Amino acid sequence: MPAAIVLSHDEQLRRLADGCPEAVPRAVVAGDPCLDQLRAGLSFRAAYRRALGLLPGQRLVVVSSTWGRDSVLGAPGADVLRRALAELPADEFRVLAAVHPNAWYGHGAWQIQHWLAPLTESGMLLPAPETETWKAALCAADFLVGDHGSLTLYGTALGIPCVLGAFNDSAVAPGSPMDRLGRLLPRLSRAVPLLPQLLHAARTQPDDPELAALRQGVSSAPGESARRLRRLFYTWLKLPEPAHPAATRAIPVPSPGPAAPRLPHLPATLVTATTTAGEDAGSGDGGTVLVQRFPASAQRTQSRHLAGAHLAADPDDPDPRWPRSADVLLVPAERGLLPDEVSGSALTRRFPGCGAVAVEESGHGCTALFDDGTRLRARWAERPAWASFAVAASAAYAWVRSGPIPLRPGAHARVSVRAGDHPMAGLVEFTVR
Repeated sequence: MPAAIVLSHDEQLRRLADGCPEAVPRAVVAGDPCLDQLRAGLSFRAAYRRALGLLPGQRLVVVSSTWGRDSVLGAPGADVLRRALAELPADEFRVLAAVHPNAWYGHGAWQIQHWLAPLTESGMLLPAPETETWKAALCAADFLVGDHGSLTLYGTALGIPCVLGAFNDSAVAPGSPMDRLGRLLPRLSRAVPLLPQLLHAARTQPDDPELAALRQGVSSAPGESARRLRRLFYTWLKLPEPAHPAATRAIPVPSPGPAAPRLPHLPATLVTATTTAGEDAGSGDGGTVLVQRFPASAQRTQSRHLAGAHLAADPDDPDPRWPRSADVLLVPAERGLLPDEVSGSALTRRFPGCGAVAVEESGHGCTALFDDGTRLRARWAERPAWASFAVAASAAYAWVRSGPIPLRPGAHARVSVRAGDHPMAGLVEFTVR
């Protein structure tokens, strides 16, 4: 018989009394130290977001997985992580996988990293299990996709909009908070795009009275766990407690761990772009280009969110699928190719079906040479944090293809470029050379 049975809520004490009444005298309701720590960490949300590499305006989606065949990673047909990378625009969202330590140590770190390498190469964050990064990520999160693991309950207690990517009803105690969680949260649908499901959760869950009651059911002693546990421990030790108050330890700011290998080439992306003409093209108002980029390697089929997309790829990508099919070839400045050297070069001979070759220039701009001989320079006049030469190249490609103004030499336009619903827009100057 243990010296003490530590419980987080009075509801657990009642269940213990029903199942094992002789253990009740040993029970201590001490709250939840992890939840106390997470709630205290919300004050440092901005610091955690910076440490995780989130740019201003980006939204973080945490995908949590416990262990076993019924978890997010193990459930038959589960494809949640790849789907999050495939469907969420890369300039607007970051995806972090919080994988339970039991899965890491059950399969081995090398195996987990090997399985998920295609996703980390597409930008997914995968913190090591021995760190507290998952706690910082919950404090930084905008959305959560979870399962029947405790992290889903913690995220819901913090008020994070949540969708269940998997849930094993038989693995949770009937009538417990986790059981109620499984009945209250929506299950991820394969028939509906992921983003609308996340946004619906964000609209409906904050004011849901049943979820509000559930959040109160995680701990009977919010903010009190450190004090109650210390008193219990020192009572065991038969020692007087320290004079200073017991305090919740702050969640450390994540430090850069072993980063995913940086590829020497630009990853291939599928890009949707919508152009809106300006009110007065003659004045240089070139309108607006709305760009959304998605990792090409994460796609499985031509989904609705990729209708009309063009493919942008690095000509030196060792996977021949991408440069051979590319509409836009992206040449980083480090390759040493000058814009004037593109026409008639070996590059254009290797990929004769390409619509444009964009060569990076200073300030994340580029010069693009189109298959009809048009040469366009794109320069960021107002560059937001998400801006890159690849975004400028795709915006230029879409703008030229839409034909807002005659593309005669010297033609000039200032075009607003937006990354989907990102709150920060950029301004690009296009000049036909």
